[in-house]
Amino acid sequence: MIPATTNPKHFSISKHLTYPLITFLLVASLFEYFQFDLSIAQFIFNIQGGVDYWPLRDHWLTENLLHEGGRNFVILLGVLLLCMIGTSFRRSTWSKYRRSLICLFISALTSILLVKFIKDFTHVSCPWDVIQFGGSVPYVPIFNALPEGEKLGQCFPGGHSSGGYAWVALYYFFLQEKPQYRKLGLAIGLGLGGLFSLTQQFRGAHFFSHGIWSLAISWFVATAYYYLLFVRNKVESQPVREQQLA
Repeated sequence: MIPATTNPKHFSISKHLTYPLITFLLVASLFEYFQFDLSIAQFIFNIQGGVDYWPLRDHWLTENLLHEGGRNFVILLGVLLLCMIGTSFRRSTWSKYRRSLICLFISALTSILLVKFIKDFTHVSCPWDVIQFGGSVPYVPIFNALPEGEKLGQCFPGGHSSGGYAWVALYYFFLQEKPQYRKLGLAIGLGLGGLFSLTQQFRGAHFFSHGIWSLAISWFVATAYYYLLFVRNKVESQPVREQQLA
């Protein structure tokens, strides 16, 4: 049994894994049971004056700035992070952050790639393809079987939002290096992911819950890497130290 607090950085299994998992399962279940996705999408569709098309699908703000520009911004963040990792091998003052920077990079990259991988095998269609919003395919809930003859939608989870939510891993970077800023790191990831998720909803590219799943995947991936790279070794070494002290 792993203790609630396993290292000096106060990593808590219940706080960082159990409670988020319970919350996610509850929210995801409610969305699936009550089909909130359709209601929210219908509201967003109506407020922008949609009839048989999403007016903001190709708008310069949502498409060019927040979608394409947001994607390029995430790529830039990744390149900058790689540069920082490279610098840590050249400057001794940066070397102490190397392990945390690598953890941040692989967490963000894994989250984005995992969401993309899942999208290739799921059947959920984008709102702009659904009959209710001017499309030609029926709306099929996440856990419902796809009607015979229908093609895979490949629109779930949210790919663009994952590029933002992947940076919730900043929480663990700061938890390890500057614990007082860990909530700021979390806020950056949530803010960026939330903005990207909302952008795609207004474009008709994703339903609300798609972003929830992307956030959950990003959080649990970051938690797993942090545990493997920083917590596990300390937990396993505790009995050894206790024997040495005895």
